[in-house]
Amino acid sequence: MNAQESPLEIKKKKLEKEPARLVSSSCSWKKILQCTCSFHGVPTPSVQWWIESHIVGVDSTNDSHRVNSTILAPWNNTTISLTELPKMGTRLLCEGENEYGNYSMSIVLMSIKSYLITQNFISGLFQGLICGAIVTTLLFLCLIPLMTYYPKLPGTSKISWS
Repeated sequence: MNAQESPLEIKKKKLEKEPARLVSSSCSWKKILQCTCSFHGVPTPSVQWWIESHIVGVDSTNDSHRVNSTILAPWNNTTISLTELPKMGTRLLCEGENEYGNYSMSIVLMSIKSYLITQNFISGLFQGLICGAIVTTLLFLCLIPLMTYYPKLPGTSKISWS
């Protein structure tokens, strides 16, 4: 540190170099799936989105996805919008990078279709359990009169049917 530098100049130099870091991220589902990543760094980080192993360009539009980026130095906010339902296990990667560092966040998407399949399975399982309990109860109720009609006599080990 130079004795002639003021605290303001020291702070300014410190702000000239700051690695990219993820400040916030979120995903929401309305009619389309939207995921947002906000990065901060000096210089302003560049942000890339990946779907599986394919890079998606910033400010690009496709039938299945769209990426928009808003840069307000030293911030970079980027949103990817998916118009098609993703396959189960699809991986999104949001990566922010500048010359002093990079940071990435991975998101594994679960398809809403797989959620409905799971719900149908659980609903069917529950219905099966209820039906099984009703049948078991009715069978037991039908056997009670038979057991009381043929009581076991003292001194006999088997019921004789004759």
